[in-house]
Amino acid sequence: MHNEFFEILKKDHQGVKGILEQLKETKQNASKKRETLFQKLTEELVPHMKAEEKTFYQPLLAKKEAREDAMEALEEHHVAEVVFKELQKMQKGEEQWGAKLSVFKELVEHHIEEEESTIFESAEEALGHDEMQNIMKQFEQEKEKIKNNLK
Repeated sequence: MHNEFFEILKKDHQGVKGILEQLKETKQNASKKRETLFQKLTEELVPHMKAEEKTFYQPLLAKKEAREDAMEALEEHHVAEVVFKELQKMQKGEEQWGAKLSVFKELVEHHIEEEESTIFESAEEALGHDEMQNIMKQFEQEKEKIKNNLK
């Protein structure tokens, strides 16, 4: 049953990676397109990250066997959030924006790769079926709530 929740996360990850790829392909003079894609990224990434931190990583922190992995994942979220906020504040046509986006994309892709292997494995060992069901339900509710607050 863990797989159902992990599939939801993987689907979100694929969406985020797709948007990041589209953004990376934009040119400096396509600031309108960058704005649109960045808004789309915000709507996908922020609810996912916040819901994941609150509903998935918090229970993992309470489990001895998963705590270290969860702490590292939360730190990766923090670093990604710092770079993300810098990208938000910058003009999308700035020369530096593309370089910062590349770094952000690498951070996110590294995190996704690690999460889909290490974290999922730790979660499988640490969390029971009922806990995962509960986490999945809470994750989807939290994500929806955050999405609605972004609008």
